[in-house]
Amino acid sequence: MKIAILGAGAMGSLYASYLAPIHDVTLLDSYKPQVDKINSDGITKIGKDQSETSFSVKAVLSGTDIGFQDLLIVFVKGIHTYDAMKENTGLLGPHTIVMTLQNGAGNNRDIAQFVPKERIIVGTSSHNSVSMGLGKFYHSGCGPTNIGPDYPCESSLRDVKKAAAALEESGLNVNIMEDIQKVLWQKLMVNCGINALSTLMQCRIGEIYTNPYLWDLCKKIVYECVMVAEADGTYFDRRDALKIVQSVCENDAEGYASMYQDRQNKRITEIDRINGVVAKLGDEYSINTPCNHMLVTQIHGMEGMYSNQ
Repeated sequence: MKIAILGAGAMGSLYASYLAPIHDVTLLDSYKPQVDKINSDGITKIGKDQSETSFSVKAVLSGTDIGFQDLLIVFVKGIHTYDAMKENTGLLGPHTIVMTLQNGAGNNRDIAQFVPKERIIVGTSSHNSVSMGLGKFYHSGCGPTNIGPDYPCESSLRDVKKAAAALEESGLNVNIMEDIQKVLWQKLMVNCGINALSTLMQCRIGEIYTNPYLWDLCKKIVYECVMVAEADGTYFDRRDALKIVQSVCENDAEGYASMYQDRQNKRITEIDRINGVVAKLGDEYSINTPCNHMLVTQIHGMEGMYSNQ
């Protein structure tokens, strides 16, 4: 397949490392030094055993005309989804499938401004990847890629199977989910419970579970998410939801949240697409979500301090 990946950061590069040996893959990124580094030296994956593996991948600046693609995978930050799609409409042919594996909620609605809903695949990745500089990333956690149609119909289910086959051919473990909304809520709960806390405490993911004070706060955050999810039509047992977050903390214990990496690089975070979504929906459903509101305020306050550092 001809596959374009929007965003050559840690996750985009990770998926490129799987897909490029099998498919015709192009990474697109708005940061020229990143594009130049990938074209000169490829991408380098660092494993848990500190081994390094390099992959040759094409990279171009976002907006470059490389023709229609069979599959477009979106890995830019949620706050940049609309602009990235607008800048790269030249990739979208009449049969192009667009798949979002991004953190946060609402990315599918931005993509739907440019692509019919029946050609959009939504999903989550259980992999964890940390940027280690230009063209280099640390693969700190593995897991399945869960995908499903944004708009279930015969043609969209066919596209989901086609995309799943391309990913599986490259060695990725893929689950096609009928109830993808439950999966998306699970991922959102994990991000709500981990990302902002890891960023504010500047700690590894595993420390959220091993530190009793942080874990107690994480519980409150996740329980708020469970109440909002139920009001939105997706039910979770709160103990089961917490076990999912605990499992991520244990499996990716040595990893760092993407939002923490944003803080290190003084970048605007995706907080409004993560805890901000829960806080906003909580307001709409008249559900009190003080912890999620607090995290949104604190992260924005942190962002406001960048210019002073």
